[in-house]
Parts: sequence; C-alpha cells; structure tokens
Amino acid sequence: MAAWRRCVQCRKVLQEDAFDAASETCISCVAGPPAKARTPRASAVKTVRAASAAAPAERAPLLGVVGSGDLEVRERRARKTATEQLAELHADDFAQLLQSARRAEGLR
Repeated sequence: MAAWRRCVQCRKVLQEDAFDAASETCISCVAGPPAKARTPRASAVKTVRAASAAAPAERAPLLGVVGSGDLEVRERRARKTATEQLAELHADDFAQLLQSARRAEGLR
C-alpha cells in the first residue's frame, strides 16, 4: 500500500514518491513553477499621451430644455422664472405668471 504525505508548502496530500527522501516539501514545490513560454508579438503598440499644459476649456452653459429633468426640478425652475418676472411686475400678477411658467415647463 502506498504511503501519503502532506507538502508543507502547497499543502497537497501526495504519494511518498513525490518527495525527496526525508524532505517535507514535494519535488514540484522545490523545483518551482514551470517557466511560461513567451510568445513574441507581431507589433508592439505604444501609447503616447501629450502633457496637458493648457488649462481645460470652460464648458458653455447648457440652455434650458423644456421637459427635461425631474418634476420637482421643473417646478423649482418654473417658480424661479415667475419670481424673477414678479420682481419687475406687480404682486397681483404673481399667480398668473406662475401659471404660465408651469405651462411652459409642461406642468399643470
């Protein structure tokens, strides 16, 4: 019957013939991992990045798009537009301006 031993390095349980005499490490662990064969590449691609010395360009402000965004965002935008126009007009016209701003945003 074959005797079995555990390698102290890889922790595998192997037959007695996988070890050198009284060694506690198996032959494959002592020899080390097999060398990997390297395949030559046809052409090496080299990426060159230019140093960004210039400051990043500023983004142009996004113009308002009707119907874009969450309902709460659209409601705030309508309220802001109406409030700005109210500062120029009268307090009596606030309700009318708010209603027209809501319609412009696609709200009720």
